[in-house]
Amino acid sequence: MSRVRFGTDGIRGTAGRNPCTPEVAMSLGRAMVRWMRSRGSQPTIAVARDPRESGPVLEAALCAGIAGEGGSAVSLGVLPTSGLACALAAGLGDAGVMLTASHNPAEDNGFKVLGPGGLKLNDEDNAWLEREMAVPSEGGALGKLGHADGLPAYLSRLELAVGDLDSLQGKRIAVDLANGAAVVLRPWLAQWPVNWVLIGTEGRINDGVGSEHPEKLTDIVREQGCDAGFAVDGDGDRCRLVTAAGPVDGDALAFLLARATGATALAVTVMSNAGLEAALPGVKVIRTPVGDRHLALALQQGEATLGCEESGHVLFSDALPTGDGVVTALRALQYAFSEHETLTGAIAGYVPFPKRLTKVRITARPPLETVRVLVDAIAEGEQALGTGGRVFVRYSGTEPLLRILVEGMDAGVVETVSADVTRVAMTALG
Repeated sequence: MSRVRFGTDGIRGTAGRNPCTPEVAMSLGRAMVRWMRSRGSQPTIAVARDPRESGPVLEAALCAGIAGEGGSAVSLGVLPTSGLACALAAGLGDAGVMLTASHNPAEDNGFKVLGPGGLKLNDEDNAWLEREMAVPSEGGALGKLGHADGLPAYLSRLELAVGDLDSLQGKRIAVDLANGAAVVLRPWLAQWPVNWVLIGTEGRINDGVGSEHPEKLTDIVREQGCDAGFAVDGDGDRCRLVTAAGPVDGDALAFLLARATGATALAVTVMSNAGLEAALPGVKVIRTPVGDRHLALALQQGEATLGCEESGHVLFSDALPTGDGVVTALRALQYAFSEHETLTGAIAGYVPFPKRLTKVRITARPPLETVRVLVDAIAEGEQALGTGGRVFVRYSGTEPLLRILVEGMDAGVVETVSADVTRVAMTALG
């Protein structure tokens, strides 16, 4: 088996093909047991999944790998990723694996690894697991397989995180559960005095529904006169707010939540719009590499109390151990309707800078700081863009591409700088 690499949020691909095969699942299960033993624990590994057809097969292989290495595997069944995190925080396992491909199509699957307390792993721990997955099993005493109900621990933390929803009483809110793991929350939602209009509750996961497909939800908000709508993704950790005019930009959601929480420091990734700084005077905006684990690190180190990816993946320092799309949506909507008449009014203070995204196919990956002509072009571009403008370039983690992001207050200048930097990059690296 070739070495498996962790991406920005675990391992992901087409189910049945490397790296989403039973063989890889077993090797990850064995590596998880060894990893926890290296930390001084005789491990119990909790396993949860979203409702993809490939989930039970991969779960069986993962649990076999855990037990085959002498660990205890505890199956929690279908739960959102945040539900697994809450179960770990409640002591149902020493670490966990979520079988999901998040917002990817139903044919895909993957593995998200959570450490003690339900927290995402750092780069060093991911690298340790990558190396250990390539080491074959030496056999030995077999461990155990078991089952547990992780839903009560999840619902308990969920209720603490969102409160009583008084400000949403009587509102008509459309909700798209992506035919995914968050469908387990239907009974919980029904207990509140909110007029929910639910879609994405049966069918293939992410098939024309969910956070990446907000068109149907937008139509429902408009046609049924809803006050707002929100969608989650397949494993329930992303949130996409929707108004009658269409989906709300992910950075507008970050703006709204920063206002809602009174955050003095906000962690976002390098891909978030520079308009956030202008819209949030007095708030320190910290930029991290792409991936929610980097946002989580900023929160764990006390650098910020709120972390937001433009994809709608949000972390709160006072909520669940990982991101949860329902918590994100309900916190945002409670603030919006307690302070404003409409969701549109609540996000009106955020005005994104014009931006241009391009990509260049490359033949080599030298350190970008050594490509002098590109460094000079970026410096000249940022000078032309003026205050608040920026040029950000990065290599793709999965394709032979250089991605180029240009932002600034003047759309015409943005277009010119983008064309200049892209041309230089093509000459230097194409």
